[in-house]
This record gives sequence, C-alpha cells and structure tokens, in this order.
Amino acid sequence: MMKKAVMQFTACCLAIGISVSSLGAVAFADNGMTLAGLSEKSTVVTGSSTLAGLSETGSVATSGGAGSAAATADESTDDSTDSTDSTGSTGSTDLTESVTTVSSSAESETAQTETETETEAEAVYDTSMSGELAFAQCENYINVRSDASTDGEVVGKIYNNNSVTILGQLGDWYEVQSGNVTGYVKAEYFATGEEADTIAETVAYNVATVNAEGLWVHTDASEDSETIGMVYSSDQLEVVAYEGDWMKVVLSDGTYGYVNAWYVDYDTYYSTGETLEEESERLDEEWLEYLAESEAEQQRLDEQWLAYLAEQEAAAAAETEAATTPETASETTVTADTSSSTSLSEAEAAVDEAYQTYLEAQEAADAATQQADEQLVYDTYDEAVDAYQDYLNAVAVADELKYSSTTTDTTTTTDTTTATDTTTTTDTTAATDTTTTTDTTTDTTTTTTTETETTTTEAAQTEAAQTETEATTTSTSSSSTLGQSIANYAVQFVGNPYVYGGTSLTDGADCSGFTQSVFAHFGISISRTAASQASGGTSVSLSDIQAGDLLFYSSGGSISHVALYIGNGQIVHASTSSTGIIISSYNYRTPVCARRYWS
Repeated sequence: MMKKAVMQFTACCLAIGISVSSLGAVAFADNGMTLAGLSEKSTVVTGSSTLAGLSETGSVATSGGAGSAAATADESTDDSTDSTDSTGSTGSTDLTESVTTVSSSAESETAQTETETETEAEAVYDTSMSGELAFAQCENYINVRSDASTDGEVVGKIYNNNSVTILGQLGDWYEVQSGNVTGYVKAEYFATGEEADTIAETVAYNVATVNAEGLWVHTDASEDSETIGMVYSSDQLEVVAYEGDWMKVVLSDGTYGYVNAWYVDYDTYYSTGETLEEESERLDEEWLEYLAESEAEQQRLDEQWLAYLAEQEAAAAAETEAATTPETASETTVTADTSSSTSLSEAEAAVDEAYQTYLEAQEAADAATQQADEQLVYDTYDEAVDAYQDYLNAVAVADELKYSSTTTDTTTTTDTTTATDTTTTTDTTAATDTTTTTDTTTDTTTTTTTETETTTTEAAQTEAAQTETEATTTSTSSSSTLGQSIANYAVQFVGNPYVYGGTSLTDGADCSGFTQSVFAHFGISISRTAASQASGGTSVSLSDIQAGDLLFYSSGGSISHVALYIGNGQIVHASTSSTGIIISSYNYRTPVCARRYWS
C-alpha cells in the first residue's frame, strides 16, 4: 500500500510540473496543508525544502514552465509507469488548467497597462505655445480639421500669410483659432517666433478708431496745415504711416490726410482664415460681382460698337461727298487710294466678324453660369476674353489703315494740285502767292523768290518743332517704356487663379499680391495691401494715367481693390476666385485714385 501511495503522489506531482529528484527522500508529514488532488494532510518536500510550485499555504505559484514539467516527466517515466490512479490524474489536469489561466490573465493585464501608458504618453496636449501668433506658409490654403488627424472633418481654410493664434499642440498638430474657425492644422505649415515677426511687419493691417466726437483731418502732420475734412467718433481709418504724434490715414474717398494720434485708438489686425460657410458666402458675393462686371463690360462694348458704326457712317458720307467733287489727283494717286480702300474694307469686315465671334463667346459664357460645371465656366470665360482681345486687335488694324489712307490721300492731292497749278497757270499762282505780299505787281521771278523764302522758313520751323518733340520724347521714353514693359509682363498671367492672401503669379494671388509680385519682377518694392499701395509712389491724375500705373477702387468708404492699367482703357487684375486674373475695362467700377511707381 505504501508503495502504491507513493507512486500515485509522484504521478500527481509530475502532472502539475513538480520536479522530484530520483535521489531525494520523500517524506509525509501531517501538518494540515492542502493541495489540489491530494488529501488535506499531505505535503511534499524534497530534502528539507518545500517543493517549488507549492507555497506554505498550499497555493500554486506560476513560475514553473511546461518545458520543465515535460523534462521531469521524461526523467521519472520508470517510477510512474506501474500504475496511475484515474482520480488523481484528473485532479492534476484541473490544477494545470488553473495555473495556465492565472498566468494568461496576469500577462493580459500587464500588456493592457503598458498600452494604456503608451496612449497617455502620445496624447499629451502641450500648452506651452498657447497665445502665440503664427502665419500660414503655403501655396494655396491649409485645411482646418476637427481632429488632429487627416481623417478629421474639414471645418475651414487658412490661406497663405493668414494669421492664427495657437491654443495648444498635440503631436505634430497645432490647435488654432483664426477668425471664426477653430480646429487642428499641421504644424509644419506655420511660421512662428522670429520668422512670424518678420511676416507680421509686411502683412499687418493697422486701423485707427476715432475716440473724439469730431476730429479734423489735415493735409500735413501739423495743426497749422490745411484741413481737408472731419471724422467722427467710432470711425475707423486705415493707417498707412505713424509719424510721431500724427497718423497718415486713408479717407473714404481714397484721399490721404493726417490725424492727431492722441485722439484715436490704434490697433493692428492680420488676415485670418474662414469657415466653410464663410467661404461659400464670399464666393457667392464674388460671383454676383463678376456678373455685374460682365454686364458693365458688355454695356461698354455695345457703346463702343455704336460709336464705331457712327464713325463708319460718317466715313461713308465723306466718301460720297468726295465722289461728287472733280478729281484733281493724278492717275497714280487714284490707284493708291483704291488699294487702300480695298484693305480698309477688308479690315472693317474683320472687325465685324471678330465682334460677332465675341458676342457668341460671351453668350456661351453666360449660359455656362447656369450649369453646375465650374470648369466650364472658367473655360468659356477664357474664350470670351480671347475673342474680345481679337476684336480689339481688329479695331486697331482698321483704325491704323484708316489713318494711313487719309494721310496719304491728303498729301498726294496737295502736292499734285500745286504742281498742276504751277505748270498750267503761272499768272494765277503768282496772284495767289502775292496775296501774302504788299506788292501786287510782283513778277514770276519775285514770286518764285517769295515761295522759296517761305518754304525755307517753314522748313526751319518744322525742323525746330521736330527737334523739340524728339527731345521731349527722348526724356520720357525710358520711363514710359518701363511702364509698358510692366503692363506687358503682367498680362501674361491672365487666366491664372485668384487666391485670397496669395502672392504667386502662377499658383494664385489676390489683387494686391498680384501687383506686388509684378513690380517685384522689375526690382520695384511696394507694400502688401491695396490701401497701403495707394499711399506710395507718385499721385497721378486719372486723366493722365499710363500703362504701368496702379488704379484703386473703394468699397464701404475705404480702398478695397487695386488693378494695373495696361493702356487703351483696360486693366489687368486679380479679380475674384471665380474669375481669377483677368483683363477688364478700367471703369468697370469707378476708380478713386491712381499711383505711379515706375518713374
């Protein structure tokens, strides 16, 4: 019985991973300890030590592995093969499963704790930059998202050089507020610190708010200077310069003056981003403005066409009258007139055709606005602009031919008539010539002398006038050529996009960003905003504008738009996000002032 009991106990130990040395002595002691699968009074020890895997209280430790149990089983095979109690084996299996379950549970809990610790470390929200000003640096715009992830919903947009206030940082994302939009943006697209300070100086918008009931505006920074108007409490004026105790400001009509700085509050603003709802409203307003511009342009073209038709009618009447007058010109002159007339007719026909093409292109552009295809709107508008330019070119050719043929006809007829008169009736010529003298009996020789003297005097006067004209032209040619070069450079970007806050001539710019970048190409530095550009350079009367001059338009009492005059009553400007950079009539809206930076 004793041997059988020992063998049963050994089998149990092997089942639960307890190694029993074949050389160790096995003893039983009645100490009241309990082990699963054994009687309440059974305890196993090897030598004088408690077996590994059993605590003093009878619980099972989990330090023993399956590999160890397997090795022990191999080593103890002979001792356990005689007989095995089925009840003891089942109990050992239950204990093994219990040990495995406890071990797995502990490992799972440890892994979960580590994961939670890592997540907490990744989600640290840093507020050390809270309140700091930063500026977007991008080609077009940056999306503002609801979460610090590219999977977050887009809630707004921030354009190049727009300002943001940093609320905090989460990883490589900033939480920012810009205008009415709040959300997360990628930190890599924003300038901070000294770089942000430098940008702030160029994009700042300074405003003076009047805090007196009434405040005089002076022509100069002095109380003794002439007053040009008065502003009132709560009026806001854009400040273009701060000179000691005086501020140079822009009035509602676009003129400039000085106010005493002691009677105004001074604030600095920066352009900010917009919510998707604000963007939608802005695009709607720009579209309505575009439609108004198109209508005004169409009206101007109609008026120009009516004026052209009136000129054509007047020219036809003149030709009819000339046909009823006896011809005195030579055969050579008549032949030249016929050739010129034929070329002019062809040019006028080309004008009619070009105008009809333009009308069809404009009609297609108008129809495109009723469809949902935004790209179609851009394409048809570009075609209309090209057609209109072709029309203007045709008109220019016709006008040049008309002018050239008129000049040739007058010169040839005068020369031929004079020669005929001189040859045919010497007496008549003499009488005519001597009407300018006091001696009516002057003979042919005297007449000839008088004519020679007169001709010589007129030639000298003509040469002197020509010399004076050439000198004047030379003195202004270099500057006017630069202005035209600026205009020619600017028009090559027609069709490129309008981007609010942008300064790229190819990827997008707003009105003042467009003019700033165009002038920068010629080494001319001008300020960033339309209002501040309107205070620089040299003032030019609207009746004396030349290609390369800047024209300014007001809205709500302040400068709101700038365009570059390119000559022939036209401007090139970054108009709206719907139209991009386009060519328009300079008076599509009423300009309030003009400035020249290139002379």
